Amino acid sequence: MLKKIGNVELGYPHAPVIAAVLKRLSIDAAARAEASGAAIIELRIDLLEPEERSIEKVKEFLTSLNMPVIITNRRREEGGSFTGTEDERIEFLRSIMATGLVDAVDIEFLADGRDEIIEEAKKHDIPVILSFHDFSGMPAPADILELIDAMYNAGGSIAKIAVTPGTPHETLNLLQLTHQVSSANQGQGQLLITIGMGDWGRHLRVIAPLYGSVLTYGFIEDEAVAPGQFSVHELREMLEKLKPLRQ
Repeated sequence: MLKKIGNVELGYPHAPVIAAVLKRLSIDAAARAEASGAAIIELRIDLLEPEERSIEKVKEFLTSLNMPVIITNRRREEGGSFTGTEDERIEFLRSIMATGLVDAVDIEFLADGRDEIIEEAKKHDIPVILSFHDFSGMPAPADILELIDAMYNAGGSIAKIAVTPGTPHETLNLLQLTHQVSSANQGQGQLLITIGMGDWGRHLRVIAPLYGSVLTYGFIEDEAVAPGQFSVHELREMLEKLKPLRQ
């Protein structure tokens, strides 16, 4: 099982890993992300400006980076902004993966083209993050666990669950679930990312990594790209202060 993205180790006992979400092909933003404490870049293809959204320009940008890169081309149904057809969205991801310049790919578990992306990722020996987003609520823990199992069984290397808890009880359920999955088999189980959104979930972007979530995402440019997101600098500062809790 791949437990790295590029040269970045994931999971226990490694420190929480911050991914900086970029929505522009900006070398300056990538450099600031690294300086602020990010270890990985997530490039959001769907958020690029129209003039940036070409294979050639993305390839040129990737060639100039010295950090591991996750590529994502988020579908509109799960908070994305891609305006083309589903076939075009999947083909864009496949074409970028074929360059050999990316270290992981994030594709929605419910996407029609999911299996195509998994097969392409296998060719390049890179991990697949299978993701699920719920911006209005949170499924029951048993349903989330079933979903996570289905993600692994489908060929996902990392399961990513981004939900919106509406009560303190739901927030605690998500933390318990994170710890349960990440600590299975004495910490040698499958990799999991959990993200809380909304008023009750926001603090989980800092706390969930301490309970086993292998990635947390922050913005580096002028504004958050997901509800409740912190900047990379804020995440690193808070995680550094909380680090003794891991010892």
